[in-house]
Amino acid sequence: MLKWLLKSLLILAVFVPFAAALPLASVILCRTPDGAQFLFWAGPWSCCFWVLIYSQLSVAPWRQGAEAVHRWREANGGLLHTSIQATGWMFGALFFSYVAEFLMVCLVRPSASARALLPVFTYSPLAFAWLWRHARA
Repeated sequence: MLKWLLKSLLILAVFVPFAAALPLASVILCRTPDGAQFLFWAGPWSCCFWVLIYSQLSVAPWRQGAEAVHRWREANGGLLHTSIQATGWMFGALFFSYVAEFLMVCLVRPSASARALLPVFTYSPLAFAWLWRHARA
């Protein structure tokens, strides 16, 4: 059990800074074909991380304290239900980020300027989540 916990914490310690920094690094990575290829495969994982964070912070009243978050969770089906919704947003963002990237590869002619559009396509599910929250607010 302890070995599993340490392994999970190590993965978390490596993944979270990587996923948090990749949107800024994507601008630089797109300048080279190898960097664009790295972003193509790793970018959706960063996108799903950010969608997971945004999907929870945008709806939960976290600024009002822990008690307000507990009341909000109970009013919205409990911790399990809100976690399932957040997981759905996360895996949906992962899937649709890859879909958007493959559409870009199929529809946009390969060039240096097309590589510059890759972060836009990679992080488009995050933009969708933002639009969805603002349309439903």
